[in-house]
Amino acid sequence: MYAVMSPEPPQERRFRRPYLGPLRDHLLAEIHALDLELREAAEVTTTAHIPISARADYLRAQDAHRRATISWSAARGRHELRAVSDALRQCRTALGSTRASLGGR
Repeated sequence: MYAVMSPEPPQERRFRRPYLGPLRDHLLAEIHALDLELREAAEVTTTAHIPISARADYLRAQDAHRRATISWSAARGRHELRAVSDALRQCRTALGSTRASLGGR
């Protein structure tokens, strides 16, 4: 009875991609926002008189941001978007550590 009421055959419904538009848009906005924060941090971390830990944390943040950007481009499902979210969280954490190491510069 279900097949009679359905407008499309069951095999077509099974392969439809889930609608992830708002989630993808949100993650892209986060990627752009963190890109701006990374640019601001780049100006401070390029000087010679900063702790090495601040520079290392900045490079970790930059690496996590790159992973998030690449993962976002390749993501096709909710599971893959979780990898983007995890990379963005790592980026935020590393940026926070950079700021803490710099002590308000």
